[in-house]
Amino acid sequence: MHPPLPKPPGDLTWRKRVAALRNVRPLLRMVWETSPPLVLATVFLRLLRALIPLAALWIPKLILDAVIARISQGNGSLVRIWELVALELGLAVLNDVLGRANTLVDSLLGDRFTNRISIRLMEHANRLDLQHFEDPVFYDKLERARRQTTGRMGLLAAILNVCQDTLTLASLSAGLIFFSPWLMLLLVAAVIPSFLGETHFTTLAYSAL
Repeated sequence: MHPPLPKPPGDLTWRKRVAALRNVRPLLRMVWETSPPLVLATVFLRLLRALIPLAALWIPKLILDAVIARISQGNGSLVRIWELVALELGLAVLNDVLGRANTLVDSLLGDRFTNRISIRLMEHANRLDLQHFEDPVFYDKLERARRQTTGRMGLLAAILNVCQDTLTLASLSAGLIFFSPWLMLLLVAAVIPSFLGETHFTTLAYSAL
């Protein structure tokens, strides 16, 4: 008689969530071994995209300053204003291009990672005896490993998105502290609900895998 099939975790405690982080390092190593150039490309693109929001907020401030100077003092340069408007438009186009390039790189990396892991699973299964495939527990684990090859790239994308958002938040925080430290309270109040919501739904998605 075979033991019962393992049930997916329905409720993950914080201890289990922290313990699950030990799987992140092996995942990152396998992804790096899949294609170092693509990994470096997606990190570089996300780094650029993380810094664009700060520039996109700073340039409108310069535009307003130039417009106010021209209206109130009459010494503002109209050419300078249009240059700043063009720069703001260029940043919007650049952000869209970087986003599309990032999606393409992530897609290529995901396909290579999925193919690499699938081949490794098939090579491992080819070395096993037929009796292993008659064991429902083993077969269930093998099928879950096969299905989750694509899902692991989703986890990697989530990790990179968190790093990108953290860098964006840090740059925006620095800008707010320079402009008005009291605005940091508003930023924290706006970030906490989003953080709790993302944590909750990410945990549910991880439990379903």
